[in-house]
This record gives sequence, C-alpha cells and structure tokens, in this order.
Amino acid sequence: MKSLSLIGPYFRIKKVSLIWGFLALAACDLLLMIIPRLTGLAIDVLSEAKSTMADLLPILGYIMGLAVSVAILRFSWRHLVYGFARYLEKDLRRRLHDKFLSLSLNFRENNSSGDLMALATNDIDSVRMAVGFGLVGLMDAVVMGLAAIGFMLAINPSLSFYAFLPMPLITILTKYFGRAIYLKVLATHDIFGKMTETVREQLSGIKVIRAMGLENLSQEEVAKVSQLHAQINTRLSLTMGLFFPLMTLLTNLALALTLRLGGEATLAAQITPGDFVAFITYLALLSWPMMALGFTTGLLQQGLAALDRLGRVLWFHEDSPRPPAKTMTSPSASLPASVAIVFDSVSFAYPSRPLPVLSEISLTCPPGSICALTGPTGSGKSSLAALLPALHEPTSGQIFLNNRPTEEWTLKEQRALFGYAPQDGYVFTGTLAQNLSLGDPLATDEELRKAAEMASLPVDPRIFPEGLETLIGERGLSLSGGQRQRLALARALLRDPLFLILDDTLSAVDAAVEEEILSTLIPNLKKRGRGALIISHRLTTLKNADLVFILENGRLTASGTPAELAAGPGYFQRISQLASLWGSPRD
Repeated sequence: MKSLSLIGPYFRIKKVSLIWGFLALAACDLLLMIIPRLTGLAIDVLSEAKSTMADLLPILGYIMGLAVSVAILRFSWRHLVYGFARYLEKDLRRRLHDKFLSLSLNFRENNSSGDLMALATNDIDSVRMAVGFGLVGLMDAVVMGLAAIGFMLAINPSLSFYAFLPMPLITILTKYFGRAIYLKVLATHDIFGKMTETVREQLSGIKVIRAMGLENLSQEEVAKVSQLHAQINTRLSLTMGLFFPLMTLLTNLALALTLRLGGEATLAAQITPGDFVAFITYLALLSWPMMALGFTTGLLQQGLAALDRLGRVLWFHEDSPRPPAKTMTSPSASLPASVAIVFDSVSFAYPSRPLPVLSEISLTCPPGSICALTGPTGSGKSSLAALLPALHEPTSGQIFLNNRPTEEWTLKEQRALFGYAPQDGYVFTGTLAQNLSLGDPLATDEELRKAAEMASLPVDPRIFPEGLETLIGERGLSLSGGQRQRLALARALLRDPLFLILDDTLSAVDAAVEEEILSTLIPNLKKRGRGALIISHRLTTLKNADLVFILENGRLTASGTPAELAAGPGYFQRISQLASLWGSPRD
C-alpha cells in the first residue's frame, strides 16, 4: 500500500474538483434510485379501476425531470473524475520520463528497454483505469448499493432479509479473489515488458536476421515469449472469469428467492404490485453494485500492481558522491573560458562486472589542449570518456575540472562544459534539422548548415532532397554509418562546447575525410582556446594531438607528445611501425 503515496499528492491538488465530481456521481446514483419507486407508484395507479392518463402525468413529469438531471450530473462527474484520471496519467508519464533522464547508465544497463517501455504504457494505463473507472465503480457500489438496500427495507424488511442472504458470500469471494488477481496482474505486467523487449530486439536487428537467414530462429523467440504471455494472461482471465460468474450466480439466487417469496406476498396482498415491481427493480439495480464491486476489485488490484512496478523506478535511489543539493538542475553559473581536466587515481567498474574497467588512472589535460586517447579494443577508452560528462561516476578517485572536484559541480554545470559525440552516432526519428538542433534548440538554419559543413556533412540536395526538412527515417536508417557519425559530430559542434569529446566518432569515415575534418576542426578549436579529447586508433589522428594517452587493460601505460611516444617502446611505436609496414600515407 506504500505505492499509493505516488498518487496521493494528485488527489490533494485536485481535491476540490474531485469532491464536486464524486458529489455529482452520488447525486446521479441517488436520482436513478428514485425512478423505480415512481414506476411502482405508476403501476399502483394503473391497477386502480378508475385511474386515467391524467393521474399518470405528474409521475411521468417527475421521471422526465429526473432523467434530465441525471444526464447533466453524469456529464459533470465524467468530466471531473475521468479528466482527473487523464491528468494523473499525463503527469505520471512525465515524472517517469524525467526519472529515466536523471538515472545513470548503470540503471539503464540493468533494465531492459521493453520493461521500461511497458512501465510508460501498460502500467500507467492500468493506474489511469483504476483511478477513473475503478473509483467510479467503487462509488457506484457504495451509493447505489446502500440506496437500493434502503429502499428495499422500506418496502418490505422481511423480504429484504432473504434478498441479502448471499451478501456475506460476496464479501468472502471478493477478498479471496482480490489477492489472487493482484498477483496474476503483477505477473502479466512483467511478462508484457519481456515480450516488448523481445519484439524490439528483433525489429532492431532485422537486417542481421535477414542477412544471416535467422528468420525461423527469430520467429521461435517471439513465439516462445508470446506463448508465455498468453499462458499468464489466460490464468488471469480464468481467475477473473470465475469471479464474475460467481458474483452473477449469487445475485441471481437472490432474485430467485425474491420472486418466490415476493410473489406469494403479492398474491396474499401483503404488498402491492407496484411495490413488488419496485422491489424487483431495486434488486436488479443492486446486482450492478455487486458486479461493480467485482469489476472494481480487478481494476484496483491491477492499478496497485502497476503502482508497485512504477514505484521501483520512481523511488529508485542511486548512491552518488555528489551532495543532494548539487544534483539538482539549478541554473548554471557562468562558464569558464577554458577547461583543465585532471584525473587523480580514478578507478571505475560497472555494477554488472566484477573487475574494474579503469584502474588508478591519473592524467592531466591542460586548458585549450588537444588530447588523444588510444589503446587496444576493450581497454576502457569509452568508459573514461563517459566519466567526463558524468554519464558514469568514478568508483574511486576524483576528477577535477578547473581545480574543482566534480562533486562540487551540478550535473547541469558539468555537462554544459562538454560536447560529446559517441561512436554509435545515434539518430532520432525525424528531420535532419530536428536531429541537428538537439545540440542547440535555438540555432538558426544557417547555424545548422554551418555545423553540418564543419562535420563534412553539407546539406546537399543529392543526399537531403528536402534540405534541413528531409526525413532521415527511424534511427537514421536512410543514412550510412559515416553520415550518422558526422551528424553526431555536427550536433556536438553546434553546442560550441569548451571541451569536445570525440569517442571514435569518425571510425566509419574513411581516413581522407577524417583528416579533412580534423585539419579544419583542430585549428579552429585551438584558435578559440577550446580543448578536446579524441579517441582514435588512426595514427594520422593521433599525430595531430598535443598529448597522447595510452590505455591498456584499463591502466594508463604511457603518455606524452606523439614524437616522444614514437621514439620509445610501447603501443604507440608498434602502431607506427605497422602503419609504415602497410605503407599507408594516411592511416
């Protein structure tokens, strides 16, 4: 029940409109309960030999007035109560999205995309249904149930006793089935996340699947998780399918008893025909609250299960070396003119891996310098680069930016210093302009074109027929790997960062194009006092750096100028010799 605190504040914020909404719902239900009584009176009037149509007109007028009032009240409560449920759904989705953005990559790596997508869709929908339809059903069950019982007792208390006999059984069934439904709903939401992730993976890897002829294997994977999803949902359906018929059976037993005993009472003139019809109508109306109770139980249990899953993320707390006050996105202080970076015995390990990726790294990038980072594949280069914009936090040691440890910087301040262009060059669905402007949402078209040209990705009509408004497809499928990387570089350049991080950004670009880009980019950065960290395996790129750092097996094994490293033994000399052996003038 702790999960209810996730939505408690929303009820406090909207308490006035909710009170009016539920009052309108209660009034609507009560007015509906008057109509059977008026119908009974009309039947009693008709049963009199001397009755005329004029005798019925007042009753018909009352019924019409009640019908109009019910329509107005129903519109009011639907707008207020269901509108609140939609407001809750929208804000929960916003909070979940904000939480995703605030969590480190460690959290993302430990939770599948499918499960996170299920939270943002299936689970939040379940909460909306519970708050909207669930609470309305509960209100109906209480108000209409009590009103029907009251009218039935007023008509004939002894007959009401027999009609109410099944009610204790209904209470027992609701308690038993409620817990069973909750556990099964939780299982269905979990398997829905797994199924979503499986389908997402198959769609993302469809090129590989087709190229390698793995269609049958892909179908088997989807079929397996779909079958499990169907089995778990079938068990839930069987539980709910047993619950609702049992509720209907009990209400119909009450109706059968009433017809038997009430018919005798009517024939014996103990109650009038009108009262008997009204009593039967109230019993029928009472069956809806009974059914609503079962319906509401299912919805509320689904909502509670969904809130529990949402709470695992919204309440998730990561240990961080930063003080709580510093992790808030408060307005950044004015940026410095340049950035000096110092790693002081920094180590880093992923939570899912037992061994550290980086061990005791100590290095310095002077302000305005162009530094390069190289080493064998898997030596920890990308992990080191990800520590600078705080995508990960060091396991031990400290990083200093302009002589201030990163713990003293807010995340917003720290990230404002850097422009980060990763190797994968992720492209979002949309136009070229929308992807470029992520670097600066206020950039003009001319600034977008300039950044693209600096990254050697000119807005050429042969490549982008609609110019900046050209749709580039889901995840940039219409672009080559090199074009995606250059787009990511242009996006980073558009930020005009004080320190540029190129994590093997141009690996999919041929050496000549890379050299052309860097021959323009590096002088431009130095001229304005900007720094950079360039991760690369290409010798021509490394030779353009002021300092080169060599990482091997997560440790810094050498550092110095390109000339110093080439003169001494080690990794840099080996790749220099290999380049000479192959006789490549560029790589």
